[in-house]
Amino acid sequence: MKQNHKVVIAGVELPLSSENDERYVQMLAAELSKRINTMTVSAKGISKLEAAIVCALDLLDENCRLRLALADADKDGEQ
Repeated sequence: MKQNHKVVIAGVELPLSSENDERYVQMLAAELSKRINTMTVSAKGISKLEAAIVCALDLLDENCRLRLALADADKDGEQ
């Protein structure tokens, strides 16, 4: 069952609806905030929006690579 959550990501409060529990959702929000804040500090002149977009691309890349690695592992296990 979906639950409503309020999270703060990089200083922006957002309402979310998720089937995950509160602690998990808050952990994800904290990790994303950390990544965005680190990027805005280390790359001078980058906005929070730009940092969030780069973080999203990094996370999508990581997700895609993991899926490909799992698919390859499944293929190797079938042979």
